[in-house]
Amino acid sequence: MTRNQGRHRIARRTKIATALLGLSIAVGGLVVSTTTGDSDSAAADEVDKSLFVDITKVRPNVDKPEPGRNASTGSFTVDCGKNENGHFNPDNFIAQPGIRNGAQHLHDYVGNLSTNADSDNESLLGAGTTCENGDESAYFWPVVRIDTEEEGEQNQAALEEPDADNELAGNDGEIQRPATVDITFKGNAREKVKEMPKFLRILYGDAKATANGPVNARKSWTCTGSEDRLVKQYPICPEGSDVKRVHTFPSCLDGNDIDSENHRDHIKYPNENGECANGLTAVPELTVSLTYKIPRAIQIAGQYKVDSFPEEDHNPFSDHDDFANVMSEQIMDRLVDCVNGGRKCRE
Repeated sequence: MTRNQGRHRIARRTKIATALLGLSIAVGGLVVSTTTGDSDSAAADEVDKSLFVDITKVRPNVDKPEPGRNASTGSFTVDCGKNENGHFNPDNFIAQPGIRNGAQHLHDYVGNLSTNADSDNESLLGAGTTCENGDESAYFWPVVRIDTEEEGEQNQAALEEPDADNELAGNDGEIQRPATVDITFKGNAREKVKEMPKFLRILYGDAKATANGPVNARKSWTCTGSEDRLVKQYPICPEGSDVKRVHTFPSCLDGNDIDSENHRDHIKYPNENGECANGLTAVPELTVSLTYKIPRAIQIAGQYKVDSFPEEDHNPFSDHDDFANVMSEQIMDRLVDCVNGGRKCRE
C-alpha cells in the first residue's frame, strides 16, 4: 500500500456486482451473483462535490441543554480499540438479521468479536471482546474510504485482496482506520439514568436517508476543534484539524423493551431541554466519536466518502451507527454509578 499503514483496499472489479441487479432471493437468505463490472463504474462511484462544505463557513449549531438540579453529569468511557484486528463485514444483525451482505456496505466493528449476520443474544454472550474492561457489546459503523485511483490500478489490486468479494460494487477505495475511537456514555440533563437492559439494540441515524427522508437522519460530521458545528455534508477542515464523525444515540427508553419492529419506537431522543417524554426512562446516552487523519488535499478534492447502500451514492447524510448492549451487570452498574455520581470514569 502506498498510503498509511493499516488501511485496507477493496477493488471494483472483484466486488459483488451491481447493487440492485445482482441480488436474488434464495431460501434461507440472499444469493449474490458476481460479474466483472464495466469501464464506466469509476465515474459512477465519484462523490458529488456539492456534498462537501468548508467547516469554517458553518455557524455554531450545537446547543446542549443546561443541567438541572437532578441531572446526571458524569461520563463513562470504554476503550475498545480501533478495530486493529480487522473485523469487517457487510452484515447488520439488528436491521437485517440472518442475511449475509444485508447492509450492502462494509461495517467497522469494535467490541464483540463474533458480530455478523447470524449474531443473536446467545451467540454474543461469551464471544470475547476488544474492550479493555471486558464489555462484550457490539459497536459498528460504515467505513470511510479514500478513493483516488484509476480503474486499472484497482484491477491490479484485485489480485492482492483475498477478501475483495465481501461487498457490492460502488463501495471502493482504501479503508481509513480511525485515528481515535471514543466510546463514551453520559447522563441526562434532567434526571438520573437507569441501567440499560441486557441486549438493548439502538440505532443512530438512517442508512437510507435518501429513500426514507430526513426524519431519522442526523448531522454527524465535523472537524476537530469545531465540535460546536455538526453538518450533514462531508467537512473540509482547516490545516491541522482532522475529519470527525460524532454519533450520539437516543437515550429515552420505553420500559424495558430491548427492540421494536422498526428498531426505533422503543427508544427516543430527549427534547431540546434534555427531558424524556412522559412514560420514557432516561438511560445512559452513548456517543461514538471517530476521528480520521484525511489529508486536506483529499478533502478539498472531494475524494473521501462513507460506505453506503447503492441508492445512497455515498450520501454523507446516510451516516449511521449501531449498538447492542452486552455489558455484564457489573459493568453496567459501574457505568450508572459513575454517570449518576457526576464522575469521569474510563475503563
